[in-house]
This record gives sequence, structure tokens and C-alpha cells, in this order.
Amino acid sequence: MKRFKNALFLATVATSALASSFAQAQTTANNDGETALHGTGATSIQGVLVQELNCNGGYSNLGAIGTSSVAGTSSTSIEPTNLFSPAPAPAFNCATTDLNSGFLGRYVGSGSGGGRTAWVAAGTMTSTSTFAIGTANPNPFGTWNKIQFAFADSSVTDGDLTSYTGGAAQTNGGAPIMFPKFVLPVAVAYSPNYGNKTVSGVVTNYNFAISSPQTILGNNAGGLRLSQSTLCGVFNGTIVNFNDAAFTADNGGTSLRDSADATARWNADGVPVRLVGRLDRSGTTDIFTRALAAQCGTVASGNKYATNAETLPYNRTVTAAVRPVFDAVRADTGLQTSSTAPEAGNTSPNDASVPGTPNFSGATVVGAEYWSGSAIVTPAANAGKVSSQPSASVSNGTGLFLVADGSGRVSSAIKFAPDYVSPSDNTVKLNGKIGYIGADFIDGSPSAPGGLHAAALQNATTGLWHMPSAQNATTAFGTILPPQSASDGTLSDASADTRQVRIPSYQGGTPGVKGNAKRTNPLAWYDVIYAGTGLQNPTAGYPITGTTQFLGYTCYATDASGSNATAMVNFLNFNTDYVNTFDGAGTNRTGIFTRVGALFSNSGLLVRSNIGGLPQAWKHAVRETFLKNSTEASSVSSTLGGYNLFMGTPTSTNSTCSGKTGL
Repeated sequence: MKRFKNALFLATVATSALASSFAQAQTTANNDGETALHGTGATSIQGVLVQELNCNGGYSNLGAIGTSSVAGTSSTSIEPTNLFSPAPAPAFNCATTDLNSGFLGRYVGSGSGGGRTAWVAAGTMTSTSTFAIGTANPNPFGTWNKIQFAFADSSVTDGDLTSYTGGAAQTNGGAPIMFPKFVLPVAVAYSPNYGNKTVSGVVTNYNFAISSPQTILGNNAGGLRLSQSTLCGVFNGTIVNFNDAAFTADNGGTSLRDSADATARWNADGVPVRLVGRLDRSGTTDIFTRALAAQCGTVASGNKYATNAETLPYNRTVTAAVRPVFDAVRADTGLQTSSTAPEAGNTSPNDASVPGTPNFSGATVVGAEYWSGSAIVTPAANAGKVSSQPSASVSNGTGLFLVADGSGRVSSAIKFAPDYVSPSDNTVKLNGKIGYIGADFIDGSPSAPGGLHAAALQNATTGLWHMPSAQNATTAFGTILPPQSASDGTLSDASADTRQVRIPSYQGGTPGVKGNAKRTNPLAWYDVIYAGTGLQNPTAGYPITGTTQFLGYTCYATDASGSNATAMVNFLNFNTDYVNTFDGAGTNRTGIFTRVGALFSNSGLLVRSNIGGLPQAWKHAVRETFLKNSTEASSVSSTLGGYNLFMGTPTSTNSTCSGKTGL
């Protein structure tokens, strides 16, 4: 079914009209008044995910927390074209054609923490106060009572699973499902324009002089070089100006100064380093802090990142008269006063930290301000507290983070026009912001908003410099295998997988005590990724790499309009195509999202967006375990389907769904 996907047209058409125009061919059950799958969570992959949903069918703008418009944020109006499939199938143009006519999926970017919360307890997405920033509406597509899926760059916790199995999610949705869907490189992002000089109305822009500019799939993507020691110095607040000798050394001995910028001014003031990080509970922060904890030395040596967490290092035991708080900005942030609020560190694989306990080394790396989307704002509660911004009297960065809600706001904060006046020349304004963000926000990605470049990070083992591309992230991921899997992803004996993972309480586990990895344990699908693999400091490839997890259910609703299970499986199959995958017309479209090509023009959607697809063994294991009633067998089970982990309906062959309503 061809659709008119003009951004101006879409911005003026009500969401309900879009939904009803495809109602005749919908493949989903009725969910909260419309036949569409509803999801929420990680903002790192929101661009590529919504493009995947739209390529399957039924155009839907991204809904984002902090957006009050009915249609949400139109950050994915450009649809992917010329996605290649195996010959002789013609290239596929998502701007005019659907893979599955009638399919509709909607997504609200709420952050990984928000996604986990909504997945655990049906009904949480109706609570505006939980997620609101100001008057924002968290559900721009209408009021949702439940979701069918979520995404998180971090893992669910044992506490999440305890709440899940004791609540409506299990009652209606069956067993919890978690598995990685994307291999995610987290980019260290900066604006190539570090400042400007205005004289008599004439503006001269200053750009970083990069000695080794880099491309990704032929697109200019940056190349500011950061060795591991420089990376750690920048984000630990010990390297606070871009005129620092460490940047010069990494840049081949050449200063980053634009030749049009006066040498005397550069030497005196340079460009203050201004850090940007996440305000919400973020899985991207979890991946970022995990890498810095592994790569930047011990707490005793000055590293402020002692473990991974969804919140930047933040000490809640310091009096609120000094410590910045942001709970009036976003209620579910970890940067807040409440001792019962989600605490940074609670996603550690061994659950060593629990809500309400002090975090990390006692450090707090955030300043008093947050980014509203258009301005740097100091909440009333933070008046007089230590600023994250450089002052006119100190021409260096503070080493504290300006925080922003979601990846979209992190992106706009980093790109914001130069606003800091150089102390030695008031005709010069400087930017200098640098932060961490999912690599699909970097220039060249079809879902990128534009204007963001990425640093080339040095792998400490090989000494090579790597951009945050899909290929470099996949190299870092290496040969990690799924739980209970042979090298090709087929089911293996449980006793053969001795990797130690968390065992959830509902499966008889004890906090802090680990056991062998099994497919029936949802935590195992995440923990094996980091269980002795070294991914947090990989020996090859891009050094800040993690995964984005799909959170779903085994039991899905079905009615006269369709089946949520069928729609979900069909959608996910295009990412797990270890066997041929076909579109609605029966044409082979294997690899349409996952194809790895040397150039942008012959790569799949994920690679074009700097996001890695699952390795072949993971594709096989995910599909056999969760997407079909598999006949695959080993000595641990007569059939893998006997685990009853595959997505089904109240009337399907998954017997555990009998009597459940499904989600």
C-alpha cells in the first residue's frame, strides 16, 4: 500500500486520521482504542526504531516526553529509500511502500528507566505526572492504558521482575521477555562549530581544526581524536579546555584552533569544555558509565565512575542545600531528593546498589542547570548551587554536566549556538559542549537531526582510532554467545554454560548470588553480554559499546481486528533474519534492515543509522526462543518450544497463555 509521506502533510493530519486510514488492513488487536502496537523507552535508538516501524507500515511520528503537540516530534520524516534485498528482488523504498501493509506501531521516547517502569506495570503510561516536564504530555497519541513493548539500553533488575511477576503484567502478559535487539555504539558527540566572532555585523565562524577527519559509510562524521586518557580526563573534569595539550597530542600534534581564530585569544581562553549528559534515567548513561568505570582507573586514582548506572554519579547523602536536585523538572529522575526514588547504580549486574543508597565514590558530577530544549535553565531549588557553566572570570569548563531530558535534548544542547563570551575578546562567543549520545544521532544517519559530529576514540589494546559505526560496534561485541548456545546459536545444555549471571528471586535466586546462564532466565540474556567478556573495555573495535534490549511478553491479545503476537513477531523477524524474511507481497526482503554494506547506498537501515544488528548466533537464538514454537532440541529439553517462551495468544499453542487476556 503506497502512502504519501510528506512531512508537511503529516504535521497537519490528526493522528486518529492516520490510524483510521489503515484500519482495514491492520494486523494488530485493538489497543486502547486503536489497532496499533504501543511502545516506550530508550531514546538512543528512537530514530531508527520509528523508521523500522514506519517501514513495516503505517506512518507514525515519534512521540517524545516533553512534547505537548498532538502529533509528537517529527524527527523521522525522512523515510529510508533503496534498501537492498537479495537479488533478484528490487531495492525497497519505504517512502512509498510498506513491508506489511496495515501494520502500525507507535513509540514514545521516555528513556530506558521510563520504558522499564511502563513495561513492569500496565497502566503507568497514563500517569502524566510521572514523566511530565512542565506541561508536556507523555502520550502524544492519546491515553494508553498499557504497552505491548519497551526498549532499554540497560537491563531490568531483580526488583523489576519481582514487581512484574506479582502484578498485572504477568497476570495478563505471561512470562517476561528481555533480549538484545540492537548493538549500540554510544558516541562522544560535539558540534564542529566551536565559536564565532562578530564585527560590524559580519560573523566569522570558528570550526575545530581536525587533523584526521573521519567518515562513516562515506558521510562526514567528525573525527576529533580522544585517547583513553583524554576521554577519561574530559569526563572526570580534569581536562577542561580544548586548548589543553592532551587534545593537541591526540590531534597529531596540531592545535584544534581554527586558523581564523587569533592565536593570542586561543592561548588565553581557548574553548571551555562544557559537558552534557542525561537528566532522565538513561540506559545510554548506563553504557557510558560502564565504559568509564572500566577504562578510567580506580576511584582511589580519581575516577568518579565506580560502576555502571542509569544516572550520572550523584551522592544523595550530601545535603540538598548544596546538591542540585531536578525532581521538580522530571519526577522520575535519579537526580532528586527522595531516598526512595530510583537510585543510580541499581542496574548493576549483581544488584550491588539498591534504591536509596549512596552512589559511586561519593562524587556528584552534575551542576545546577538543565537544558529545556531552547535555553539553559536553573530550577528554583538550585539557585546559588554550583553551576555547570563556565564563568566570565574563569575561561575553563567546570567539569560538571549540564543535564538534558532524552537524546533529542542532549543533541540540541550540544549544537546550540555559541553563547559563552570569551573573557579576552567580547566579540567572540564560544560553544564547546560535548556529551554522550546514541550513534544514530550523528551526521550521516538518516534519522539524525543534523549538526552533530562524533569523536574518534582510541582502543587502548590495539591503539587504533574508531568512529561509532555499526561495524566498529559489532567488532567490539565480538563472539559473545546467547545463553545456552552453541557457536551457531542453537540450544545447548544448561550445564555447558557456566557464565555466572543474576538469578531472579521469582526463580529462587538470592540477591548477590549468581548461577549458570539459562534461556528461561530473562536476566541471563543481558548478563552474558558482560560476564567476563570485556565489552566495557573491548580489545578491538569501538570502546563504548553496549546493547539495547527489547522488553516484551509471551502472551499477546487477539481480537477480530488482528493479533498483537503476529504483528510483533512479523516486525521483529526483519531484525532476526537468519532465514529468509518476506514482505506482505511474498517478496524476499532478508537483510533489509540488517544488511552490512561498504557504503551507505548498499547498507541496511540499521547500518546506515550507525547501529549494529545482532550477530548471527543471536539472531538464531532469539528467533527460535521467542518468535516461534521451535522444534529445536537438546538434552536439556525435548523441544525449545517446550520452554513456552515464544510469543503467543490466549488461544495459541503456548499453553501458559490460556486464560490470560494478553497485552
